Amino acid sequence: MKKLILILAVVGVAIAGYFYYSPKADNNLADSPKNATYIIGDKPVTLVDGKFEEEIAPGAASKRIVMAFNEPVYGDLDGDADDDALMLITDDSGGSGTFYYAVVAVNDGGKYKGTNAILLGDRIAPQTTEMRTGVAIANYADRAPGEPMTARPSIGKSAYMTLGNGKLKEIAPLSKGEQVLFGYLTIGHEARSFRPCGEGQPEYWLSGDSPALDKLKKTYADEVSDVLPAAYAPLFAVVSGKIVAAPEDGFGADYDYALRVSEFVRADREGSCKSDLVVASSPLAGSTISSPLTVEGFARGLWYFEASFPIVLTDWDGKIIAEHYVTAEEDPSTGEVNWMTEKFVPFKGVIEFKKPESANGFSKRGTLILKKDNPSGLPEHDDALEIPVYF
Repeated sequence: MKKLILILAVVGVAIAGYFYYSPKADNNLADSPKNATYIIGDKPVTLVDGKFEEEIAPGAASKRIVMAFNEPVYGDLDGDADDDALMLITDDSGGSGTFYYAVVAVNDGGKYKGTNAILLGDRIAPQTTEMRTGVAIANYADRAPGEPMTARPSIGKSAYMTLGNGKLKEIAPLSKGEQVLFGYLTIGHEARSFRPCGEGQPEYWLSGDSPALDKLKKTYADEVSDVLPAAYAPLFAVVSGKIVAAPEDGFGADYDYALRVSEFVRADREGSCKSDLVVASSPLAGSTISSPLTVEGFARGLWYFEASFPIVLTDWDGKIIAEHYVTAEEDPSTGEVNWMTEKFVPFKGVIEFKKPESANGFSKRGTLILKKDNPSGLPEHDDALEIPVYF
């Protein structure tokens, strides 16, 4: 009896040890995207070193094989300053078809939890994958409608995906002429516009027949409800739509073109065109500020030099009224300051300033600039995030 108890105890310890050290034992968390569990259809598939195999039927010679197609690409998809992973996988059940899916492994404290899979197509030709400002993108070539499967994929397509409550969701397929745009939304009594990211981009009037216009207005009003003046605070947003002709009369007639927005994807005050590199959690865009001002957020290691980078505060016409710097904060898990990394590193600093005379009269607006430290002095290495604020 004692021998039996001893054997059961050893077996119990071995099983416990397996689950303790297994990369997938911690609430389905894995040590790598290639070891994560993903949901294809409604069934979980757990990869081991990027591969999963199962018998299609008992005794059958052919097997279902699910494999990682490419190396994961990393970026912050859920806005928590940890890099998540985007990867393509293939599903081959032994027939003529090979189905391609996009999946995301969400970073949770350095481990990964897989999402549901988004189907891209059968025997497509994958091109590139990328993460951009909270959106996962898979670019690939497919066949034209009606073409046989023997035809070579030649039509370029892109799948745009976002993450919400741990679930991967595809932005509605784009119709002809539509595109996904990242930029700044401004809505007020005399303004209703969208300015895409990038130097020299034009500002578009939001077309009155936009299917997503009501949702855009409501989201904008909710997000900037505490901003003064709320009517003209730019809000970072991601939308899909088509460039169309501007209206011939009304406020929209002052614009060269309009944007017909078919789908509103996301919007938030922390987001910006630079969110892949630097994120300010305080102050938020459109905040009313006073001295001393605490500036904090996250920036990738390449934004720093010697664990700091400069910040500048200007008035409404660009005149500098204060300059200082922020420094990298300790990593809570190690207690060390490590800015020599490609990952996001928290920063914090305080800047003091005298309220500009213009803020007592016609213009209360200013700009807080977070500048990438550039010890080389070469202009091609310059970069900055500009945050509109009010005094």
